[in-house]
Amino acid sequence: MLALVSDLFFADRIIRIGQTVNEDVHVYHSQEEFKSAVMKEHPAIAIVELPLLDDSDLTWIAKIPHVAGYGPHVDRDRFAKARAYGIHPLWANSALTQKLGPWLLSLRNNEAGFH
Repeated sequence: MLALVSDLFFADRIIRIGQTVNEDVHVYHSQEEFKSAVMKEHPAIAIVELPLLDDSDLTWIAKIPHVAGYGPHVDRDRFAKARAYGIHPLWANSALTQKLGPWLLSLRNNEAGFH
């Protein structure tokens, strides 16, 4: 699983939640690094911090079968753009730690070997 995260608190939480479902998490701090990893590793699952995605063409993100996003709940325009590029589910920062684990478990239960 790949993660695009700037905040160390969220990076730590995402890694720990990933560990609870035996998912190895690779964290990237810039869109360029993350995009390069996506193109090279072809991950099945990723999570992105929406403010780290710039306003350029994000069609490459569709290469990830399962990609969730999170960000400030007041950033409705960014949430709408993310949704348009297929990033779903979308969570407010405050909901990330509660929603990520169940989402990962549902993927694991619905797709054997989703790595």
